[in-house]
Amino acid sequence: MKKIINLFIVLLGILVFAACSDNIDNPYAKESTISIVKSNLIFPARASNGVVEFHSQGTVSATSNATWCKTSVVGDTVKVAVEQNNNNDGRSTVVTLHNGTDSVNVPLVQAGLVFQLQVSSVSSNSDLAGSFAYAMSSNLDFKVLSAPDWVTVSNTDDSLKVSMTANTTGHLRSGYVKYNVGSYKDSINVVQYDFDNDLAGDYYFVGQNDAGKLLAYNAKVYKDSISLPDLNFKIPATFDASQITISIKCGQYIGEFNGYYIYTIFADKDVNYWTKYNVGGYKYTAGFNYDSQNGTSAIFSGTFGTHEIGTLLLSAFSAKELNDNTYKADLLVLHSPFLVKKSDAEAKIVSLEKKNQLKFVLR
Repeated sequence: MKKIINLFIVLLGILVFAACSDNIDNPYAKESTISIVKSNLIFPARASNGVVEFHSQGTVSATSNATWCKTSVVGDTVKVAVEQNNNNDGRSTVVTLHNGTDSVNVPLVQAGLVFQLQVSSVSSNSDLAGSFAYAMSSNLDFKVLSAPDWVTVSNTDDSLKVSMTANTTGHLRSGYVKYNVGSYKDSINVVQYDFDNDLAGDYYFVGQNDAGKLLAYNAKVYKDSISLPDLNFKIPATFDASQITISIKCGQYIGEFNGYYIYTIFADKDVNYWTKYNVGGYKYTAGFNYDSQNGTSAIFSGTFGTHEIGTLLLSAFSAKELNDNTYKADLLVLHSPFLVKKSDAEAKIVSLEKKNQLKFVLR
């Protein structure tokens, strides 16, 4: 407690001395020849102008040490112009007024980029012309760098609008809207399709055999199934309109062959690991895409446990129960399977061997 009291007395003494010293004239003190009347140097991120008004006994000049800040003096006013700040961080500098050896610093602050847009992709599941609006917040201009010719983009202070013309191509179409706001650059993936018009229909179900040769089977794609009509198999499937994908599951009954019940099983690319008798626990998903070379196609991918699915097995069982006792053999082994639409890729499919004859393969 004694130390605290002594410290208080010392501080009190300093304050008293400081107060008394205010009354002592400083022979070296010099009154500034420049007085600031008014300043307005707090700027938004956009390119802006401000002023500093002053009184002075003599000629005044003004400078700034920032390349993005320009100054000029007109009468008793300093005109200040700042360039647009394209970066996220705000920035600051000082504007210095000079009169001979005398000078006064006036602080300047400019805000940084503020941009918010909660959309990275736009998907329309209709071929009709349409528009989609999204909330947007930005203190700088939204600039479109490039976009597909069937997409137009417009914006207001608080929203972004993406519009598409009617899709008459007969297939899914997609492209990117590339944009920038200040120094920030990004893109929006735009997709337009109608399932019945552009995706459903006749395909080849393609995969590699163990020798690496491509085999193609006639297939029909629906929203709820992929059928192999020549084999009289129907694989249950689920179409995801938002992701534009179709998925099949393991352990699904797809039909009969020579008195055996055929089910789907997934394995890694070397068939060292497989989903065995799991029913519906894992998905094998194919995302639809279109390009001028390959047409409409969908490549399957997925995982089970820590393994990547690389092979589709159509396996035979003696009963509608999946276990070691009912399992007999694999009827079909397809590595790296994918779908390719017939109407889009007839030339490409010529190189594939269409194979509809099956035989049992012992694993």
